[in-house]
Amino acid sequence: MSTTRYYYWLCLAGSILFEVAGTSVMKLSQSPSSVVGPAAGMAVMYLLLALSYICLAKAVVKLPLGVAYAFWEGFGLLLITLVSALVLQERFDGTRLVALGLVFGGVLLVHHGTGSSPEPVAPVAKGGA
Repeated sequence: MSTTRYYYWLCLAGSILFEVAGTSVMKLSQSPSSVVGPAAGMAVMYLLLALSYICLAKAVVKLPLGVAYAFWEGFGLLLITLVSALVLQERFDGTRLVALGLVFGGVLLVHHGTGSSPEPVAPVAKGGA
């Protein structure tokens, strides 16, 4: 994998982290014990989600859209579920663990089922003179 391609994977990783952070801030800012009020929390959430989409847009410049979206949604779901269980003390059981394993498996299948796309070829004019 070329050094340039790593940049796009890093953009995708940043996108996932910004999405998880934004979603977490949204939930945390709505609680009565929040250090920031709900309005400030929502403003931070919007900023983080905007950064997430900016990074995702950069990532799909060189990564296949289906692969990038599968990673973004799959790993976002995995991380937000872990944050909800570890930070927010929400329920985490065997059913959720199996479901996350299936999501992770699906992401890998999408990734491995997508070959590297060749550079676009200019269309050949039909007809003759």
